[in-house]
Order: sequence, then C-alpha cells, then structure tokens
Amino acid sequence: MNEGEIEKPPIILNITKLLSVIAICLVVISQFTGIYYTFDENNIYTRSPYYFVSYVFPYFVLIIQLATLVRYRKRLRGKIALSVFLFDVVSLTASMIQLFMYGVSLVDMAAVVMVIGLYIFALLDMNERVERANQIEINKLKVEQQNLKHLFEQTVTALATAIDAKDNFTRGHSLRVAEYAREIARLSGMDEKKCDEVYFAALVHDVGKIGIKDDIIQRDSNLSDEEYEIKKKHTEIGGEILSSISEFPFLSIGAKYHHERFDGKGYSSGLSGTDIPDIARIIAVADSYDDLTSGRSYRDPLPQSTVREEIVKGQGTLFDPEYARIMVNMIDKDTEYMMREQEENINSTDHTDLSKVTEMRFEEYKNSVSDGLQITDHKTKISFKINSDLGYESRFAMPSIILFDSFDGCVHNDDRNIRVLNYIEYGEIWLDGNTICTAARDIKSTISESGSFSPKCEIEAVRIKDHVRIKIRNQNKRIDVIVALFDDVRFAFIGITGEHCKIQNITVEHDKEAVLEDYIPRIAEEVNYINNLQGDIPNVQINGYRSDITKPLPVRDGMRISFFTKSLPSANLIWHCAYVLLFAADDEKQDGTNYREFACIRIDGEDATKVKTASNELVVRKDAEFESWDVWKERNKKGFPCEITFKRRKNKITMVTSNAGISIKNTTIIPDNEKNILVALTGDQCTLTNIIVL
Repeated sequence: MNEGEIEKPPIILNITKLLSVIAICLVVISQFTGIYYTFDENNIYTRSPYYFVSYVFPYFVLIIQLATLVRYRKRLRGKIALSVFLFDVVSLTASMIQLFMYGVSLVDMAAVVMVIGLYIFALLDMNERVERANQIEINKLKVEQQNLKHLFEQTVTALATAIDAKDNFTRGHSLRVAEYAREIARLSGMDEKKCDEVYFAALVHDVGKIGIKDDIIQRDSNLSDEEYEIKKKHTEIGGEILSSISEFPFLSIGAKYHHERFDGKGYSSGLSGTDIPDIARIIAVADSYDDLTSGRSYRDPLPQSTVREEIVKGQGTLFDPEYARIMVNMIDKDTEYMMREQEENINSTDHTDLSKVTEMRFEEYKNSVSDGLQITDHKTKISFKINSDLGYESRFAMPSIILFDSFDGCVHNDDRNIRVLNYIEYGEIWLDGNTICTAARDIKSTISESGSFSPKCEIEAVRIKDHVRIKIRNQNKRIDVIVALFDDVRFAFIGITGEHCKIQNITVEHDKEAVLEDYIPRIAEEVNYINNLQGDIPNVQINGYRSDITKPLPVRDGMRISFFTKSLPSANLIWHCAYVLLFAADDEKQDGTNYREFACIRIDGEDATKVKTASNELVVRKDAEFESWDVWKERNKKGFPCEITFKRRKNKITMVTSNAGISIKNTTIIPDNEKNILVALTGDQCTLTNIIVL
C-alpha cells in the first residue's frame, strides 16, 4: 500500500492461501504415490500422467495475485507494484516453459531471481521513503530557518526604527544606511551571507543612542565639548548592548566601530586601516553618505556633487579607500540622485515650484521665495495676477525677482547653506523697474512706458552666454532689464518673492526654439580667461563638463605634452580640472562620427571614461607634497604647470603625469583593430594655456 494507508488485504487473496496449502499437501502425497513424477532404478526422472495437476494450483495462485495486483495497482507504490508484477509474470512464464522443457528447474531459478529482485526493489523503495522523509524534514527546517530570519529582520528593523524615532531628522536613517552598506559589500565581492551580516549590523549601528539624552541626540550642531564627548559614547553603549547577542557577534562590531577613521583619528578605540573590522569600515562610508544626503535641523540635503566630493576627500583618511571608491561609483551611476532621503521626509525650508502651484503669498520680504527657474537660451515665460495687501504703499507691496545661482537651485539666507551650496546672488529686480546689483558685473534697466503698476504681469527671461535679459510687461509698463554676469560658466536662476502681496493664476511656459545670439545687446565685455601665452596648440577655456577640447593629436611613442592649467573662478569641486582624453573618430572630433573612447583620466587621479571600450589600469599615488584636497583645489585655482608623457607599444599606451603631489600612471590596452589613436586635453571649468607638444 502507499505510505500512510493501512487496510486489510483483499478477501480473494485468502483463496490463494487455501490453494497453496492444497498444492503443498498434494506434493507431499506425490512423494508416496508418484502421481506427479517417479524415478526408475537408474534414478531417471519420469513424469506421471497427472503431472499437470501440479501446475494447476500454482497457476491459479499466480493468476489471482496478478489480477489483484492489476485491480489495486493505483494503491501500491511504483517500485513495489513493479516487483510483485514481475515476480508473478516471470514465475508464470517459467512454469509454462517448464511444461514443455523439463529436466531444468526453471521455476525454482526464476523464483530465486525474483525473490532477490523483490528484495532489491523493496530496499530501493525504503531508501526513497527515507530520502523523501529526510527531504521533508530539510524543507521544514528551511522554512523554519526562513521564518526565523524573517522574524529576526523584522525585530532588528523595528529596533532600528525605534532608534531613529528619537530624532525627527533621522527617520529612516538606519534602513537607508543598511541598504547602502549591503550594496557596497556586494560590489566589493562579498558572498550573500557576509552581505546579510553587513546589512543587519548597519541596521542597528546606532543602537547606543538609546543610552544618550534626547536633547543631545537631537542637536547635531552647537554641542559643547562635554556634550559631544557624551554623544560619542553611543558607540561603546551600542557595542555593550549587542555583545550579549552571542549568536550574532557581527552586530556589535558595527555599533562599536562605525566611527573609527581609516587614519586612526576616530573613536572610540582609535583603530586605523585594516585593523578596523571590514563591516565597520563599510558602515562608516554608508553612514556618512546618508548624513550628507539627508535633511537636518540646520540644513537641507547637500547636492550630489558636494556629497561626492566629501566622499572623495575622505578616501584614505575618514574612509577605507576601496569602500569609498565603490561609494563614489554608486554615486556616479545614480544620475537621478535617487539614493537619498525622500522629499516627504525632509524637514527643511519650504520650497515652491512655480510650475506646480497656482498662487503664492508674501509677507515680509524674502520670507518666502519660489524655487529657481533656470534661465537658458530658450525663453522662459511667467505670468500671474498680483493682489497687493491693503494699507501698504504700492512700492512696498509688490513681487520682485531674485537672480541667483546655487547647487540646489534655491535662494538661501543662512551662512552655512550659502557656503555649502555655493549660493551667489547676482541681483534683485522689482516689478516697477528698480534694481539692485549684487554680484553681477552690471545691471541696466529700461522703462519704455510709465504709469501705475497694474495687477496682471508677464515676465520673460532668457540667457546668452554671460548676459541675461528679463522683460517685464503689464498693462501700463514695459521694463527691459539686461544683466551682465561675471562669466558664462555658472548657471542663472530666477526666483519670485515679494512683500505684502499675493500672486495668483501662475503659469510657466518654455519656448522650444532658442533665441539668436544677438538677441541680448552686450553691456559688458565678454570675460576671457585664456588671454595668456599661447604654445603649439590654441589655448582652450572649458566652461562646463568636457564642453571644449584641444586640437586632437596622434599618440606617438615618447610624446610629451606640457601645459598650464587653472580652474575658473566659479570652480569649487575637485574634478573641476584638466582631463586627458584618448579616443578615435572618423572625423577626429570628440563625440564625432563613429566615436570610440578609450580613456579619460582626470589630473585629480580619477577615471572619467564614459564608455569602456578599452582596458585601463590606473595607479594613483599621493606623495609628501600632497597636503589635502582643499589645498590641492587652492593650487588649482592659482594654476600650475603639468606635463604628460606617453609610451606606445602597438596597442598598449602608457600615460604618466604628476601634479601638486599626485602621481598618475594609466595603462590603456586598445583593441587590435584600432590604428589612429588620438589624444586631446579637455576638462571641466578650467583653462588650458601654453600647450606645447614635444
């Protein structure tokens, strides 16, 4: 029967027992009567006339068994049913053959063989049953293990959520850090088990904060020295709390050591380098990244470029260089800046997107400013209706325009945000024609028609290089404002603010066609930073990321290129520097016909290659001359000479250069089918002058 079934055998099988007893009795009788066979005086076997009777009973037994087997076949296990079936069929067949061929005991031999077969099949069936039972138990254990893991994850997540809830500005912090840390671990080559350990350790890395007063935890800034020392103890407290969980020793590692620094200047144990457990080194990078990309009581989330620079600057000092490099690569792939605290969780200054609202209210001047609208060579048109508050003179109750630039495209008044977000205010333009020039080189306002200010207003803004033109139209006035920016590198935004008024029925439109270059009359000379000594190749000013390029040259063995590089006044990031580009193109132009890029190496030591069509081995070293990235940026602001040496062996090109304490060696393996390999200099917000080819 199948497993689990217990049932009495069919009644018909009782008949086989009776027939078997009769057959045995007849065999015994035949030994005395010779009704089946006899032996003569020569001991020769001879069948008797009734020998066929000896086959009748066994045949009936086998036939009954075979019929029963067929009838109940679905209730028997496969191997057992097959072995019993073969036993009956083979025995029946052997006995039939022996009716005609006697002298050899075929029935006995067949029975022996089939008994052995029946034993083997039974043994195989038993093994299958044992294996199946074991597999059932294993599956049960796996399910239980998965349930335990799920319960563990829920418990740890709940604990992390409770920790983050101590501070309104850290909600979701632990979960985000855990996700970033697991991805860093995965990209570093760790297996799934190790990645899970990193994830769970990161979830509870701040558990020690439950032992620190809420007042201290909730103030990230303006802590006294004594309060800061108290806050630092959360690593020791967390380590002690989690060390009692002996089954998961990795949990306490993240809590205790995540504020250690790679240079040994961290806390609380002062470990350095690889003496810091790898879990803690990973969490340190992920934790800092989330701090930078999340809103705090004293600032908004930082722009992605600023965050990237902070991670780069921390390589080898704050962070393990390898894990920091992985984090930088993750940032570079996150082109939409999705790896950060979601907007609904950010508790910061209210921002208003003019394209998504229909009205704004202004009380005191600048207490509310719309998000900036970027001005380009495509006209941006804004229209709205103005309602001034009663009891105020018209000159104190109207909207105004702020012309500015910042990393996040918003107006800032806080000194720290102004510095961190690189905020600069070019000027202010009131809708009655009055202007204030702040950081712009010049502002000229022309009022073509005079009269009282009307409620309905239209604003048109456009930019050509370093000049912005803003036209203001209402029923009674036509105001034309031209602003000369200090260069054409930085962006320009307009934000709408005002005082004691409300604007309604706001609409924003953008023209599809760009204006012609002469649309804005110049009120100041174009700024040029490359009126310096010129070498073999014309000087180049690069205002944006790879926006310009020097004349490409074929790469030759022993070639040397020397030049003077200097970052523009607007430059503020490490990678605002010169780049060396190896490429090929049918028309010898960057991004030209059939363009293939092999290497793009920045002189700050990073590989900025867009598409990997060749193999690059980059080695970067910092010598004693290198003090810090801030010092390096200052030297780049002042400018320094640079020389690049090339060695070429068929499809292998080695480039070597050094500058301001950074030594760079990059070896590029070009595909064999490429012949005309070109080199050119490019960059981001920098100038390249006195370029000499040796």
